[in-house]
Order: sequence, then structure tokens, then C-alpha cells
Amino acid sequence: MANVVGNWGGGNVWRVTSGEFSSNAYFCEAQVEGGGILIDAGLDGETIDAELREHGFHPHAVYCTHGHFDHTGSASHFQKKYGSAVFVPKADLKLMKASNFLLMAMKIQHKVVLPEATLVAPDHVADIAGTPLRYLPAPGHTPGSCIIEFGNAWFTGDTLYARGVGLSHLPGEDHAVLKQTILGYWQDLTPERTIYPGHGNAADGESVRTGNAALLNFLGLAAS
Repeated sequence: MANVVGNWGGGNVWRVTSGEFSSNAYFCEAQVEGGGILIDAGLDGETIDAELREHGFHPHAVYCTHGHFDHTGSASHFQKKYGSAVFVPKADLKLMKASNFLLMAMKIQHKVVLPEATLVAPDHVADIAGTPLRYLPAPGHTPGSCIIEFGNAWFTGDTLYARGVGLSHLPGEDHAVLKQTILGYWQDLTPERTIYPGHGNAADGESVRTGNAALLNFLGLAAS
């Protein structure tokens, strides 16, 4: 189901959750063809597409926070159907190409068709109807993981959750690097910034900083 879960400062943010992993796909309304952009694409493109079409939307482009299959898996659906450009962090190309191997290893009955992706650097900036969309480097969960900043919104993939910690224990994950990444953005987690994670609910930055006990413990910041 598609629900409005916030506003990036220039339009609504819709969340569509589907698939075995219940990963979040976010549609940000903007003055572009199709009515907006998609940030992260789960495995079930048909479901995500149908939910968006109910509201008259389809994505002008798909921006992925990292290369795992539950965030890139249906990007090719939108590319084939609507001609949506797909953007993926360059350092995660190998992970994206391993999608079907990982699905098979995890005994998930699904086959991913890889998109023809534009590979982006961790400082990539796109212009969305006059508003910059910025990729911010956030390695740790994967080598190429990024936070996508759009207006007052941060789409954090599996780097940062509102509650809990996004540990996959899959190849390429580095807990020490992830800790340093999160600590590097710690002071940017303000009440004015909304965090939209790859799994779970959105929250303002301050509540993530003060209310996520599992994260504080992971970072070694929990009160003794």
C-alpha cells in the first residue's frame, strides 16, 4: 500500500512497502514527468507500480541508495516500462550484479533483471525541477552505500534506521566503517531533518539520535 509519510519540503513523500523483505520504496512528488522520482526500488516492481498508478504517478527516475537486491531489484521494471533513468552507486556495481546469486543463496524465489544503470560517485548531484538531489557517501553497510539528500529529507537505505541497526552480515559489510559513517553524520541528525530508512518507519533526526537504543549501543554511546 502507498501512504504519505512526510514531505521533503517541496512535495509529499510516499512509502510503498512490498515483498518478502518489506523494504521501503519512496516516491517523492516533484514537478517532473510522471509526477516525481523513486528512491530505492524493492523486489516487486508490479506491486509498487500499481500502487503508484492508483495515484496517477510513475517515476521519472530511480535513485538507489546502494546495490542490494531489495533496493535495486525492480528498477529495471520502471526503466523498461517508462524509460526511467536508474542511478546506482558505482562502488556497488559488483553487489548489484550478484543479486540473483544472493537470492538463490537465501532461498528466495525471485529473479532480478538488472537495469542499465548510470553509475554515480558518492558526491553526485542531480537537479530535480530546481532542487538538488545529493548523494552523500555512507560506506559500511556496503562499500558504495550513500545517503540521498533531497530537500529536508535523508533517504538512508540500510545505513541508518529510525529504530534498530541495519546489519545484514552479507559480503562487503564493514561494521567499523559503518560506525564511523554514522558518527560522522551524528550532529546532522536534527529535528528539522527527516530520516527515511530502507526498512521501518521514518523519524526526525533528533529522535533517531536520542531514541534508538540499539543504535546507541552499536555506536558505544549507550549510557552505562
